[in-house]
Amino acid sequence: MFNYKNDYYSLYIGGDQAFVYEVHGSSEKIPFSWPRFEINGKQTSAPISFTEKNRKNLTDSIVSIVGEGILENGATLQMELRVSQFSPIVRFRYVLTSENELIMTKTEKETLTYFEYTTSENSDLTEVRLSGYDYLAHSYQLEELKAFEFESRLMGPILAEHRRDSDVSVLTAYEHGSQYPDKFIVFEQENQNIVLRALRGNYWNGLSVKETPYESVWLQAGAVKGSVDDLARAYREFQLKYCTLNPESRKPYIFYNTWAFQERNKFYNKTTYLASMNKDRMEQEVEIAHKMGVDVFVIDTGWFQKTGDWEVNINEFPDGMKSVREKLEKYGMKLGLWFNPTVAAVTSKLLKNYPQSVKKYNGKDYNPSSIWETEESLPMCIVSEYWKAFADTLIELVDKLGVTYFKWDGIGMYGCNRRDHFHGGESATEDESHDCYAFQSGIYMSKIIDRVCAVHPEAIIDFDVTEGGRYFGLGFLSSGKYFAINNGPYYGNYDISIPNDVWSNIFVFPGPARTWVCRKELCYDKWIPSILFMTHYLPDDPEKSQLINIASLILGQNGIWGDLLNISENGVALFNKVLTVYKRVRDDITEAYPHVIGTPGATFEVHEKLNNGRGAIVLFGNVNGTYEYRVHGSAKTDNITVFGNVKVEDDNGLTLHVTFGEHNCAIVFFE
Repeated sequence: MFNYKNDYYSLYIGGDQAFVYEVHGSSEKIPFSWPRFEINGKQTSAPISFTEKNRKNLTDSIVSIVGEGILENGATLQMELRVSQFSPIVRFRYVLTSENELIMTKTEKETLTYFEYTTSENSDLTEVRLSGYDYLAHSYQLEELKAFEFESRLMGPILAEHRRDSDVSVLTAYEHGSQYPDKFIVFEQENQNIVLRALRGNYWNGLSVKETPYESVWLQAGAVKGSVDDLARAYREFQLKYCTLNPESRKPYIFYNTWAFQERNKFYNKTTYLASMNKDRMEQEVEIAHKMGVDVFVIDTGWFQKTGDWEVNINEFPDGMKSVREKLEKYGMKLGLWFNPTVAAVTSKLLKNYPQSVKKYNGKDYNPSSIWETEESLPMCIVSEYWKAFADTLIELVDKLGVTYFKWDGIGMYGCNRRDHFHGGESATEDESHDCYAFQSGIYMSKIIDRVCAVHPEAIIDFDVTEGGRYFGLGFLSSGKYFAINNGPYYGNYDISIPNDVWSNIFVFPGPARTWVCRKELCYDKWIPSILFMTHYLPDDPEKSQLINIASLILGQNGIWGDLLNISENGVALFNKVLTVYKRVRDDITEAYPHVIGTPGATFEVHEKLNNGRGAIVLFGNVNGTYEYRVHGSAKTDNITVFGNVKVEDDNGLTLHVTFGEHNCAIVFFE
C-alpha cells in the first residue's frame, strides 16, 4: 500500500480496496473497490499484490501515480491516478494486460464493474445529467435530478451525494459521452452501495487482453466539506485547471468563424456556401476582425481542396494561404480551420493509403457523398489505424500553415461494425462491434487530440455538438472543448412550416431572441466553465443588438460570426471598445463562479462573474423600466467601466440601478 496527501484528502492506495479517500476535516473515509472483470468466464477479485511503479509531474499542478498488481489469473492490472495538490478531485483509470491468452467474456451481458462504494444512511443523492437534448433551445442542457427517484440506472455522468451527518459532499463520475438515454455506463444503487457498471459497448465477448490491452475510461472521485453547491464550485475549478493536460483549450480567446456569412451567401445571396471562400474576402475579414478585437480567426468549410488530404484550395488561395497567415501573424491572431475527421475524398492520398479503414455496416459499403460542395468522400472509421494518420495530418498542418485551432464537425457515434477494426474481433457479433464503435469513437477523438497537443501544446480542438446524437459528456472535455450552439433551432423544431428557399434556422437575425437561446447554454457554468461551451453571437448593426450580443459572449462563450464587411465603422469600434476592457479582466471572468438571477428571455436577468473583486456584472432587461441589483460578492470599485444606462451606488454594499428600454442590456466591468 502507498499513499498521496494534499490539503483536501489522503489517498491510501492498494490493499483490499483500490483506494480509500479520507476527507480532511471530517471522519469520512470512502473506500473504492477494485474493478471487476469477467476473464475466461470468471470474475476477478483484488490483486494478489499491488505496488507503486511510477510517480511523476505531468504539469506544474498535475501528478501521475501509477501502481501495478497481479491478479489471480496472472493478468496484470495497472491503475493510474492523476491528482493535484490544489483540487479535491481525483482522476483514475485501469489497464488490463496479460502475457497469457486471457479473454474478457460476457456470461449474458457485460459484467465489468468500474467501482463500488458505500453511501451514508443519511444522505441526498443528485444525478447531474449533461446530455439531455433540449429541442426548444436546440442544444444539450444540464439537469440536476434527485437520483434513483425515476430511474434505476442513471446515466449521469456525475453523481453527487451530500452526507448530512458529516456535512460532506461526495462526487463520482466517468469520462464518456452520448445523448441521453443512449447509455453505455450506468450508476446503480444496491442497498447502501453505489456501483458504476458497464452496460453496453465497453468491450466485446472474446476480447484478448494479450493482443489488445483493455483501457478503461477515466473515472473521477472527490469530496468536500459542505453542500453539493460547494462541490460544484470545486468541480468547476477542477475542470478549468486540473483535469486536462491541454490547458490552451481553457483560455478565453475571442473566436470568429466565417460560417454565418457562408450561409447568408447561400440563402440570402442565392449563390453557394463556398462562394466567399477566397483569399481576398478572407484578407478583408481579417482586417475587420482585428479591429474588433478577435484573437482566433476560423475559416470554416471550403478552405481545402479535398477532405482526407486537407490541402489548401489553391484555386481560391493561390499562395497557399500565405498572405492570410502573414496578416494574422502581423496582428498577433491565430488561424483556425474546419475539419470533418471521419471522411476522406475518393481521390485522396489518405483514402488510398488506408482503404481498410473505410466504414462498413453489416458488410455493406457506403456510397460516396459530397462534403459541402467539395469532392465526394467516403466515411472513415477513427477507431482503426486511420486515427494516427489523421492526427499526424493535423500535426503537419500546424507546421505548414500555422493553424492552431481545429473545428471538428460531422462526427456521429454510429455507423461502423467492421470486426477488423479496433472495435471488434472474430468472436464479436456485428451488433457488439457496432456498440463498441459507438463507445470507442469518442475515446479515439481524445486520442487524436492528445497526440496533436503532445507535439503542439498551443493547439485547441473543439467539437461541434450543435446537433443531437453526438458524443457529449465529460470524455471530450478532458482533451478539448465544445462548439455548443451555432444558429439554434430549425423551423421544424417548432412545427412551423419552412418558407420556400429560405434559411431553415429561425434565429439568424440581429436582436435579443437569438441571445436568449444562446445564453441557455450557460446552465453548465455551475459545474463546468462556460469557456468550454463556445457559442457564436452576431456582430450585426444596430448598436443595441451589438451590445446585447457582446454582453452575452463575454460571459464565457466567446464566439462571433456574421457578415463582417457590412458592419458599420461605429459597430466595429463598439466591439473594440468593449472587448478591450473585457480582455483586461477575462481571466477573472473565466475563473469566477457564476451568480445568476433570472433566465434568458425573462423580464430581468443578471449574471455576476467576479473573482477576487475583478470581472463583470451583465444585466439584461426585456420590459421598459428601472431595475435594482444588489451585488452578491465583493467588487473592486476604484476602476469601474460601464456600458449602458447604469448608476453604481456604494452605500454599505454595492447596488446597481439600471434603466432599460424594451430589450436592452448593460455591462459593468470591475478592474
